[in-house]
Amino acid sequence: MTFTLPLATRNLFIGLVYNRFMGVKKILFIASATQFACYPPSGILSIAAFIREHNIDVEIIDYSGLEIDAKKVERDIIRSNAEMVALGVLTGPGITRAMMISDVAKKLGKYIVWGGPHATVLPEMTLSYRSVDAVILGEGEYALLELINYIENNREGEKPKGVWIKEDNKIVTSPAQDKFIDMNKKPMPAWGLLKNIDRYFPYKKHNLVIIEATRGCPYRCGFCHHASDDVKNYGGFYREVSADKVMEQFNYISGLTKKHIDRMDIGGDLHLTNERYSKRFIQDMIVIGNDVKWLSVSRFDLMTNEIAEMLPQAGCEGIMLGVESGSKRIQGMLGKMVDLPKAVKVAKTLRKNYVLLTNTYMMGHPDETIDELKATLYYLKKIPADQNLLQIYRPFPGTPYFNVFIQKNKVNVPRRLEDYNTFGVLGHHANISRIPTNMLYREFYRVNLVEQGKHLINLQKYYWRNKMYGQFVDGMKNNKFTFKVKEYLAVGR
Repeated sequence: MTFTLPLATRNLFIGLVYNRFMGVKKILFIASATQFACYPPSGILSIAAFIREHNIDVEIIDYSGLEIDAKKVERDIIRSNAEMVALGVLTGPGITRAMMISDVAKKLGKYIVWGGPHATVLPEMTLSYRSVDAVILGEGEYALLELINYIENNREGEKPKGVWIKEDNKIVTSPAQDKFIDMNKKPMPAWGLLKNIDRYFPYKKHNLVIIEATRGCPYRCGFCHHASDDVKNYGGFYREVSADKVMEQFNYISGLTKKHIDRMDIGGDLHLTNERYSKRFIQDMIVIGNDVKWLSVSRFDLMTNEIAEMLPQAGCEGIMLGVESGSKRIQGMLGKMVDLPKAVKVAKTLRKNYVLLTNTYMMGHPDETIDELKATLYYLKKIPADQNLLQIYRPFPGTPYFNVFIQKNKVNVPRRLEDYNTFGVLGHHANISRIPTNMLYREFYRVNLVEQGKHLINLQKYYWRNKMYGQFVDGMKNNKFTFKVKEYLAVGR
């Protein structure tokens, strides 16, 4: 009589034996993401391409924009037959999905690695979770490769840099990684490994693709994760990508689909980071000369009227510029000084040339006063824009602003990984300004109702002007207002 173990049980046994004695022959990268929107997992695509060049089998599953459950995840992991499962995780609504995926993978005997901003900023809490075996802090390419080699060597020898691991239920830390990839020589992102690549390009014409043009950020704004000590220590140095490399990526990706793609969302955390790089990039894009349009991200204190005049000539049709506050004190605290007359001139130049301009502002800075909030709202009225994106500061762990929350006893810091699922989103704010909380929220919602309404109208005009009719129709159904409603109903319940 022959006895056959259930498939899941057999995979668990094989996985445990394989991981302990045979190392890692295949990695399954999973973007847990959320069900709210479909975005290509840029970080995973870059790391997977790098790892694949080192004779390791690689597979990618992207769950963004999809409803999933444990049974589907189990089927996908079993089918992959990978020994290691690596997840990229953001702080917020994707946390519980990442935990569920890790639990399923751990039951199947897989080695679980978390990377991304959340693991970098909160490595100890992340690694303390029962189903996580290792976390990567900062840039992942060489760190993950060293982790694989360490496992191959039966966990003997030098510990992998940039990786914290769990051994015998104890957390073993390591120094920062000291090897970083050359952004202009790295392999093309592994778009070819994505299932159904066409789902990232939903329209018949004028689709947009996200292109990595920088890595890291040379600035340290107090509200941003780049100001976190762990990001500063483990994240690596700031790097830029040439215009030729950007276009090489665009041509590679657009060649993988029959969908019409003629736009790029260029950047990383920040794209045009200084006048030298901005001018060179723009001039090179002008020389390349093509019909591809692009969007960018910068700061007002980095822009000049000359650059504003050059941008549309190079194909730029949209840019986001950070203002954050009208208060000189807060601008100085952030290292983001904004010359109001200059900003007004730059903004007028951009809009005159039909460059869609988004200006970003923030309320609720540390010790912000009512007068400082009024100064911000004054800037918002004075600097022209197609969209004024106004936000209340949301506590992000590890940042200088977050440390102010803790010092002032203004926030209950989550003690469990799953509590970060809603932390900092859906109104889970705490007020560290001097503005009365009721007034802060009242002004936020009052101004945003008007500004986002204006933006929706301007965006629809942009779509119509550029014959982006599919986007125009979709914009009526899926916009910032409807997205927030869907997010609240799904995560807030």
